[in-house]
Amino acid sequence: MEKIKDQRARTWTFVVYPESAPENWRDILSDYHIPWVESPLHDKDVNPDGEVKKAHWHIILFFDGKKSFEQVQEITDALNAPIPQKTANTKGLVRYLIHMDNPEKYQYKRDEIVCHCGAEIDEYFALSSSSRRAVLREMMEFILDSKIESFASFLRYCLSTGQDEWFDIAANNNTLVIKAAIDSIYQENHPKEEKKNYLADNVAKAKEMAKKGVSQRQIADTLGIGLGTVNRYLKK
Repeated sequence: MEKIKDQRARTWTFVVYPESAPENWRDILSDYHIPWVESPLHDKDVNPDGEVKKAHWHIILFFDGKKSFEQVQEITDALNAPIPQKTANTKGLVRYLIHMDNPEKYQYKRDEIVCHCGAEIDEYFALSSSSRRAVLREMMEFILDSKIESFASFLRYCLSTGQDEWFDIAANNNTLVIKAAIDSIYQENHPKEEKKNYLADNVAKAKEMAKKGVSQRQIADTLGIGLGTVNRYLKK
């Protein structure tokens, strides 16, 4: 006898449209006491023909046990929402809330994701080992190019410019190697001289050259730094 495939799932998703949902839809959903996550309002999504899609929120429900389509549809019906879909790839879906892995789409802000009823999603944004190494290389290039001489100054830069991945790696994973690089820069360059703010000087020079129409490649060659560092200087 053929085995019937279990159509139930622990994680389900659906969308909510502002114009059709009850004003208190969040309260209604939270009253089910299910951990759930709300995306930023997707109001800048476009169709292939360039037409702007209707604004909507993506919702993810995290159940303790498997639930059937009919059980979850009772919830979506209460919100006047389209039918739910079970989730095969929870990590991919959580990251899709801000289009993190879809650079061709509008990039929403991670800090605008809202977790309700105890939902936790930090694990889904963790970097892979290869990605972490690539980010660390970017950080080291920036530190060396900018002649950063203080670990505190580097952390301050990460916080003030929204470099969350950099801050996490610097504070929790590779503190020793980053500190060693910064200490070496300080000792090599001017242990007896008054400290210079190379970062501020380089940022100012890069922006001045950019205003004059100098290409980023020429700026990088002139200042002796990488293209990635130039790009970050111009965004600062």
